[in-house]
Amino acid sequence: MLNKIKTTLFLSTASLFGLATKAYANTNYGGVTPEDAGTLGEKITTLVSKVGMPIGGGLLFFSVLIIAIKLIMTSGNARKRAEVMDGFVYLGIGGVLLGATMFVAGALLGIGSELSN
Repeated sequence: MLNKIKTTLFLSTASLFGLATKAYANTNYGGVTPEDAGTLGEKITTLVSKVGMPIGGGLLFFSVLIIAIKLIMTSGNARKRAEVMDGFVYLGIGGVLLGATMFVAGALLGIGSELSN
């Protein structure tokens, strides 16, 4: 009985490997064309620069808007006003991080394009 199970398991595993080999031998890739890493990197950095800047700028704008509204609403209370003004520090840190990220991405894209030429 145990030998029968071992044989069945072995044959089913071997047949699965045989089918997988035939599937990998097909070079169609389901309509997806293979590309090199340089092209993929350029597409990713282009996408990040086209999408990241507007989203980051919009988030910074709305953050400033929210903090300004909170600042106006807490004009009578000095303690709460100081707490709201602490938000500008975090907003500045976020803006610097976003700008530095975009700078590094642009520098890497420039270095990559120079190396490819």
